[in-house]
Amino acid sequence: MANSKLLDTQYEHYKSVIDEIFKQLHQLTLTIGNKKLSSTVDDIRSRLNEPFLFVIVGEVKVGKSSFVNALLQSDKEICKVAPDPCTDTIQQIVYGETESVIPINDFLKKITLPIDILQKIAIVDTPGTNAVIDKHTEITEKFIPVSDLIIFVFEAKNPYRRTSWEFFDYISKEWRKKVIFVLQQSDLMEPDDLVVNKNGVLRYAKQHGVSEPLVFTVSAKMEKKGLHEESGFVEVRNFIKNTITGGQNVRLKVKSLIETSQNIFNTIQNGVDERSLQLKTDQDFRQKINSLLSSAEAKIGTQVETLIDDVLREYDKITADIQEDFEEGLGFFRLIKKSIFSVFGSEPSLKEWGRGITERFDQELRPALERKIREGIVNIADSIKQMAEIIDGEIRSHKASIKSNNHVFGAIADKRQEKLDRLSYNIGELMHETEAFIQGESMRKSSDLIPNIATGSGLMLIGGILAGVTQGAVFDITGGVIAIIGFSMASFLTAAKSRRIVKEFNTEIYNGRVKLKEQIQARMDNYVKEIRVKIDNNFLEFDTFLNDEERNLNTVIDQFDGIKVKFDDLAKDLGLKA
Repeated sequence: MANSKLLDTQYEHYKSVIDEIFKQLHQLTLTIGNKKLSSTVDDIRSRLNEPFLFVIVGEVKVGKSSFVNALLQSDKEICKVAPDPCTDTIQQIVYGETESVIPINDFLKKITLPIDILQKIAIVDTPGTNAVIDKHTEITEKFIPVSDLIIFVFEAKNPYRRTSWEFFDYISKEWRKKVIFVLQQSDLMEPDDLVVNKNGVLRYAKQHGVSEPLVFTVSAKMEKKGLHEESGFVEVRNFIKNTITGGQNVRLKVKSLIETSQNIFNTIQNGVDERSLQLKTDQDFRQKINSLLSSAEAKIGTQVETLIDDVLREYDKITADIQEDFEEGLGFFRLIKKSIFSVFGSEPSLKEWGRGITERFDQELRPALERKIREGIVNIADSIKQMAEIIDGEIRSHKASIKSNNHVFGAIADKRQEKLDRLSYNIGELMHETEAFIQGESMRKSSDLIPNIATGSGLMLIGGILAGVTQGAVFDITGGVIAIIGFSMASFLTAAKSRRIVKEFNTEIYNGRVKLKEQIQARMDNYVKEIRVKIDNNFLEFDTFLNDEERNLNTVIDQFDGIKVKFDDLAKDLGLKA
């Protein structure tokens, strides 16, 4: 371990190294965007050249100000001993050529005094940890991180108050500060009872993690009367002389900075760990959404194939009957019979017979296809609606799983919640727009095709698909058939021509089948793709956030690791535990 002489001699070098580390640390806090942590680091850095800082803490009315006045051995009341804690202020006592009181704000004032000991130490007298005005505690805690030694003052009669030890835990665990304990107003205690309470504080301190606690019993009242040996202040001053003003203050100053730095590093490290874990959770969530979408697409793809198979089976069944009747009707003797008997009205004419064939496409084929298409689309629509509901549920579940904001990266957590809130809203709007569309003008137009369609299925283009498929494909088929029949009626039918017409008729039936399949496949594929694109587009903002977060987090980690290496090297060089 480096000795104090070496440390004093090389202090200017170490001071510049520490200053550079804190400069980079301050830049890191700015990168993080945490104003509170940035202010703390900036304060610590600015105090690098200042005297060793004592911070006096404790509950209200335990004699902190009286302790400071007695410690400095001043004939004047340096720190006001306020009867009302509401009017108390933080008092920063530093060396000055002349005595002055400089108000900083409503809660803080700086006192300069020409007292020699203040050239090596500075003292901050704080209001009670349970002060009535909340601002007191806020400003008190501002001095804790930059302190070099905490003097925790208890009322000798009752050093066991819960709030006092809770604040001690904050000082010791949060900022890892060196703490000594003072039982003030010892003159109000019987000697035996004072020993009991001193031992009690020693026991409490060990229970709260202090391996070798120091406890002093003092009486500012006795010190003021000149009873120096009896007051207990000789022992306190000897401690200060031996450990601080007697040559060890540089080592303690550097050690305090190292310990404070370690706390800040730990705080940032915990924040980085939480942030990294949350990013991994976000990425897993996003991957799960993609998996759900892919699974839903596969399921819908199977349903589309089933829909096409059902429609084509119905198509084949009905057109096969029509083809058979058409082929029989074009037999030579059947044609002659139609031509002769139609004159007497006992048989339909060729023209009427041809019209009857074409009407069967509308009367038999069209309704059957519409029914099959409707049944299949309703199933597909239900799957799409379920997919949207599942995704919405995943978003809500992910939002609920996010932990409370880390105090280092709170802004990032807030931004994440904002993106997820917007995402959830957009998915809800997509579902709402789907329902509204189905119940709107488009569905009323397609109701002529399918009177009993279920309007709550969640598919936006049912009317468009049915109109396109049935009006397109079926009309194309009937148009071709009409042309063929018209040609046959206008020509003298020979057996050869009859076979050619049947062949052309069958070709039109086949072409209609192909076109029907292509239209259903194309329209359904386009619609499923449209739904996927809409959902993916709603995730674009969140995906951008994840990409930015990953890039920014990597930048923070790189900066943090670089500073941490320098910090650990410094602590090792000084023989201090990092």
